[in-house]
Amino acid sequence: MVLDAEGFVRSVALPPELKITHIREAIEHVEERTAELVDIYFEQANVFSGIVGIMGVQALHALSPYKKHKHPDVAQQRFPDLSLRGRLNPPPEQALESKGSTRPWALQSHYNHPGWYIVWRYAVDQTKRLKRGKMVVIWRVDISFLGEEDWKYEGSKAAEGRGGRTHTFGVKNPAKRFRDSIVYQSPRIVIRQGGPVLGSNGD
Repeated sequence: MVLDAEGFVRSVALPPELKITHIREAIEHVEERTAELVDIYFEQANVFSGIVGIMGVQALHALSPYKKHKHPDVAQQRFPDLSLRGRLNPPPEQALESKGSTRPWALQSHYNHPGWYIVWRYAVDQTKRLKRGKMVVIWRVDISFLGEEDWKYEGSKAAEGRGGRTHTFGVKNPAKRFRDSIVYQSPRIVIRQGGPVLGSNGD
């Protein structure tokens, strides 16, 4: 993995017509907009991860050829979040799902549909040192084409009258799967003890 001066890996395969410039501008949008809502992170981090994914959709819809589904119920509840030029029922190669995660590698979804997935790996940094002046930091972005075979079913622990999470799928061997799918990583940040910290290029 060879990062350029900004932290982008230009050899990583991207969805058709998606460019590094779209991703760069989307990172800035997500960081700025989610910082306004950071109180939600301290109340319910999983909800905030959903907001990060939503802001990624918003940014790519505005800045790239990938557009939200024209029908709101599909755009909000079904797959995919975005498609090339807003195509209805896109083929997997033109479908793009947006996810936010604090985890360095793992990824979960309510679906196991084939398509492109963009994962905004983020941290909330009250010291504002991971990226100078930033409370919410997108420290890595993964983009990968995932097929049904890349997912494993993770059954719900919910029981009638008892609560619990809904059915989900998790990516198999996520560290191996995403290691060659990193399109952006902050040059200042490395993973240690399961999370992002300032590396030798930081202050």
